[in-house]
Formats: sequence, C-alpha cells, structure tokens
Amino acid sequence: MNESMSASGGKHSIKGIVLPADPADLFVVLYDLLPDRHFRGLRANEWQGDEAVDQLAEEVCEDVRSFGDADTAHVEQAFDQYGDQGIFAALIGLDEALGVVNPFGGARCASALTKIARRYNEKNQLNDPEGPTTGKLLPRCARPGKLLVQPTGKPDFFKQVHRVTEDNFRNVRHMSFKQRNGAHFSGKKAIPIGSAPLLESYEDLMFDFPEVDGKTFYKVSPRDERLCDRIDHVVKNLDDSGAEIGVMPEGSLSNGLMDHWATHLGTDPEGSRLRWVLLGTGPLGEGDPRPNRAVMVDRSTGETILTHDKMHGFTMGKGQADRWRLPDRPRHEAAAEYLERGDIVTVAETAIGRVAVLICEDIKQSTDWEAALRAFGVSHLFVPLLSSPISRKFPRWDRLAAERCVEVIGAWVILANSLAVGAHIKLPPDNCFNVLVVGPRLPRSLDNGDCVAQFARSENGTELARVVEPDRESGAMRRRPEDAPLPTIGRGGTAP
Repeated sequence: MNESMSASGGKHSIKGIVLPADPADLFVVLYDLLPDRHFRGLRANEWQGDEAVDQLAEEVCEDVRSFGDADTAHVEQAFDQYGDQGIFAALIGLDEALGVVNPFGGARCASALTKIARRYNEKNQLNDPEGPTTGKLLPRCARPGKLLVQPTGKPDFFKQVHRVTEDNFRNVRHMSFKQRNGAHFSGKKAIPIGSAPLLESYEDLMFDFPEVDGKTFYKVSPRDERLCDRIDHVVKNLDDSGAEIGVMPEGSLSNGLMDHWATHLGTDPEGSRLRWVLLGTGPLGEGDPRPNRAVMVDRSTGETILTHDKMHGFTMGKGQADRWRLPDRPRHEAAAEYLERGDIVTVAETAIGRVAVLICEDIKQSTDWEAALRAFGVSHLFVPLLSSPISRKFPRWDRLAAERCVEVIGAWVILANSLAVGAHIKLPPDNCFNVLVVGPRLPRSLDNGDCVAQFARSENGTELARVVEPDRESGAMRRRPEDAPLPTIGRGGTAP
C-alpha cells in the first residue's frame, strides 16, 4: 500500500460493494463481482497479457506482499478507469500475492501475510470466516488434467487460489487432518502406496440375500477369523516396505476387524514410514441395514482421521452372480446392495493436498459429487473396490472413471481391489491387477487424455501390490520382478 493512497483513508467500493483490505476477502468480493460472461468467450483471454493489466496486477501484488493488506483505493481507481478489466487485473495481482501462503505452491510465506497463513491452518480457509464474505477461498493444489491451450473458464485463470461458493458445500463435509497427521510427508518426494488385497477368494466372505417387501438385496461381509492373521502380516509388510499410506479394499472391514486393527495402531515402529492407513470398508456400526463405511486412521496415534459411507450401492444385475461364480445366488435378480447409503463426501485439508474417499460404485456414479470435488480442488481420491480384476488391455468402468477424475478434477486416484472376485472367474493372469494409480502427468503433455498410470499386482492376500511394467517392444505385461516398486503418488501442486 503506497503511503499517499493509504493516507487517504475512508472506505472504497465498487458497484456499491465495500472493498475489504484483507487480500483474501478482497479476492472473494472481486471474483464474485466479475461477471462470468467475460470468461465464456475470448474477452478474458484478451485481457490476459495486456500491458495495463500486467502493470496493475504487479502493483496490487507488491502492495499486498509488502504491507499485508490491499490498497482498496487503488483497486477502486482501477475499476473507475478500466471497468471490469480493472477488476480482472486486481484479481490476477491478488492471486499472485496469495501464492506465498499456498503450502502446495513452493513459495515461502511473506511475513506480511502470516495472518492469512495462520488463518488457513486454523480455519481451513484463506478468507476470514467472520468477515464480509461467504463460502471459502482455498489454496489451489490441483488443476484439471485436460489439455488446455488457454483457460476456458473463470477458475482456470487463477493459479494459486480458487473460490468455493456456499452452493458447493451441499453434501460436503470440509475438515482438516491435525498437523501431526501430515507433517512427515516430504514436499517433492514421491509418496509410496502400500495396498494388500486381504481377500483372496469367496471363502473369505459371507454372502446373504435378504428379501424386503418382495425385493431382493445382497449383503457381503468379511469372515473375521480368516483375516486377523493376514492383517498382522499386512501391518508388518507395510512397516517394512517404506509405504507411507496404506489402502485396503472394499469388503475387508467389520466391527471386529476394526478392533483387531486397533491392536497395531497408536505405535510408531522404528524405521516405519507409514503415516495413514485406509483400513478398507465394510458394514460398520449398529442398525439394520448398516452403512458400508471406509475408515482412514493415523498409524502413530490410532486416531480415526476420515470416514466415508458409500453413497451408491451396487446393483447385481441379472446373471451377474453366475458370471462372478458366487457361492450363493439371489432368489430374484437384479439384487440391490443392502446398506444405509451415505449422502456426504468428506474433503480434508492435509499435508499432501486435499483428500477424499469414495467407495467402488461411488466413483462411477459421479453426478452427486463431481462438481463439488472439482470446486474444492480435490487432489487425491482413495477408492476401495470389490470387483473383478482391473484390466490394462481393456479399459473398463473403473479405469475410465479414474481417468475422468484426472481429466476433470486433476486428482490422483488410487483404486484398491481384492483378489476375491478374480479368483473365481477366468481371465488372463497377465492382464489382472488389483491396484491402479492414475494421476496428472507433470509437466503436462500436449496429448489429449495423457496421464500417469501404474498397474500393480499382489500374488496373495498379504502381499503389497507392486508395479508391473509392460514390455517396451510387445506391450505385453511382464512377470513382476521381486524388487518391483510400490506405486507412488505425487503431492498436490499448482503446476499449470
């Protein structure tokens, strides 16, 4: 804020809206004031790179980084002189200035903006929750992976922050992991994922087909007595492997198995790098029906840090029980999943980015959550599955849904399946995988649909899935070497 302007005092406004000096609040006010119509065509693209826009943006950025507040008189004058183009220029400058408080952008925080960095750590938002704005302004940690020669929408023009309106909060729970649950992740190193199938065959599961009001349902739950010893081995494998996040599949958790997992949690074995474990999913809690619930815990404290109740039950279509060679059959087909459906997605601020969990059919039925997760800029999606094996040769619903999340949201997606279904259907073993990790390729490619894809395989229920690379000449999947790496994910970021 230069001295001549700050000395003028008084409140400044645009279109009757008072301009707050807080740079995060001001960004929200100006963003909401700037009409969307400028971003539907080429108007905003024409503004970008304009000499007057660049100069004003630089002045706004310098004021904020030097003094911690925006010079609202300067912004008001820019609007008086340039109209909406002046608002656009101020937004570009504010976005650049707030980059120093984006923990995923790599810049060091300017001392003048420590109040906003502290606010994000304490309140999970950059704008003041008690200030004049609604919704939230969040640090950007993901960008859609689709090929973009130039920005195509309002959010695309801003590299460091993005706006989440109140409407985007419908059916979203926004929270954060405590700092100790994420402080160990390094900023630039790849994060190894440890995923074990636990379930090897249908002998590890119980199937039931209840009838309610003349309608047929199906229930699947794990046999606790068959999985307890495997969990013991999986925990040791996770600790020994260097994995930092563990992910178990759908159908591998129960109330009793939660108690068994608890005997291994709340410790920090020497040499272990394990931080979080998604324990899988299953019918948890009390009641009838129960939710199919995923639970993520902190390895060293034993705390539950995130839960998700499956929102979209799978429908077992006519003939599917035969195709999957289930040990039992429903009396009538089709059969719906017997569960209490959830209606909320939890989005968590963490040290690696913005994290959410979906369960199997959820990622396919994207209508209820896709727009919200894109608005929040979710950077990582963990998705337990109970399904037939993941195929590299023939892209199926699971892979296509994951790749869509990369393209539309920009998120890393971790699909974790078991071996149970694959053990009973005839598929070429060299094209069967139980883990798939897909994510944005950085630096971004100029090819459409280009993303990182790691296919990984386990040989039994306790073995962590290891990446299997295709032969460079034939394209065939090679036998997995003993020293094959774990799949990895990157940290959320702001790379264009």
